[in-house]
Amino acid sequence: MINRIRCLVAGRTLAVLGSIGFAVLGLSLAAPLLIERETPILRMSAGPYSTRRHAIAQYMGKQAAQNDLIIKLEANAGSEDCLNLLKAGQLDAAVVSSGVKVPDDDDIMVLGAVQLEAVHILVRKEMAEAGPLSEAVRGKRINIGEKGSTERLLAREFLAFARLQLPSASHSGDVVATEYSKACLIDKCQAILQSSGATKDTLIAELPDCLIVLASMPSPIVQSLVEAADYRIVPLPATRAFLMDNMQDSQAKTTVVEREFLEPTVIPAHSYFTTRGYPAADCETIGVRLLVVAHKSLSDRAVRPLMKTVFEGEFSRRIQPKSAREIATPYAIHPAAVAYLDRDKPLAVEAVMEWFSKGLSIFGAFSAGALSLYSLLRRRKARAPSDYFAEIRRIDQIALGADVDSTATIQPHELSKHLDDRLLELRQELIGDICEGSIKGDQVISNILTLLNDTRGNLHTLDDAVASLSDRPRRTRRTTAVAA
Repeated sequence: MINRIRCLVAGRTLAVLGSIGFAVLGLSLAAPLLIERETPILRMSAGPYSTRRHAIAQYMGKQAAQNDLIIKLEANAGSEDCLNLLKAGQLDAAVVSSGVKVPDDDDIMVLGAVQLEAVHILVRKEMAEAGPLSEAVRGKRINIGEKGSTERLLAREFLAFARLQLPSASHSGDVVATEYSKACLIDKCQAILQSSGATKDTLIAELPDCLIVLASMPSPIVQSLVEAADYRIVPLPATRAFLMDNMQDSQAKTTVVEREFLEPTVIPAHSYFTTRGYPAADCETIGVRLLVVAHKSLSDRAVRPLMKTVFEGEFSRRIQPKSAREIATPYAIHPAAVAYLDRDKPLAVEAVMEWFSKGLSIFGAFSAGALSLYSLLRRRKARAPSDYFAEIRRIDQIALGADVDSTATIQPHELSKHLDDRLLELRQELIGDICEGSIKGDQVISNILTLLNDTRGNLHTLDDAVASLSDRPRRTRRTTAVAA
């Protein structure tokens, strides 16, 4: 009997768990349809103002507004600053140079790649004709860029590769370093273009002898420098050898440039113009791919419209971005970006899944309501073990004639059948409560069933009680007759 009850309990338990599972699934699918969504706001940076990458980020922001995404663009020194702010949670996304690695950047993930930036080496006219670049710049002023910029990181790498030292506490240095930002250089160029005579010559003389500028082509800042100070664009020496020397420590505690993520490129001839086109011939140099990166905690609601902006529509046609799967990057791909890239499915499957999702939502909500109502009704009807013991004892007392059932108006000869029916009903209620989990414990269940069986066995005494009740009127009449 107990084994049968256990089977019933297991079956009921599986049914209840299945109903709960469908209810939870339905609610989870229906919840996004019921919650009103706000337009996500994305904090993004692409480095300093007045650069082409910043202009690309601005254009991205305008296109994102059409996809229900607001991009708030901020400015800073460059990729290193962007990555540190992103790591600290002060930015949600950024446009940075591939290969730049900051310490402890596990929370940074890539979404895609946009344009390729080229390293522009600009020198004064007389230096361009003075022989090898490494010797021409010795003892000269070289602008390595402001702190936090990719130019600063690359300048240190180039100078170290050319065996040229920057000034330090223990060494006077082979070159003189300047740290003009791109915004400062643009201001100086505008001042030169607006001046003339000796003032113009003085302003030109204040500029560095050599500049390293990383920018997409054509670069507004490079155009301004060529036009204002007659700089020349020269090739970067030993480009391939520099890229092959890629044994940098990716786990370093300082920011590094991992050269395996850089690539060779050229600055096409006549990319920039003054009185004639510069450079005169193609210039071999190094290219750095721009990556769109994000913090790993960025929600799918923000990533999906951003991915749609980058890889669909007008932005995609003009900028021609690349998927993060097509190129090597220092970062893992964001899960939401993976979901977007895998979005292409047959329309029939998508329609069936949508129908199935709605069906599950409706069924889940109905199941949850029905299950709650059923549980409430069962809880109200459920008995405690003490209730069963009390009811069985009372039936036993009635069967033995020690108590009278005042709730039942039946004849004495029908009492035995009435009590037996009550015991059967009590047994059915017990099985139901066991299946619902209201009555637990093998020993408790066994005691109740044993008491039920014993009480049914005691019902045979009811016949004697009925016989004695039927003889009592006869004895009363005989006693009355004798007395008379």
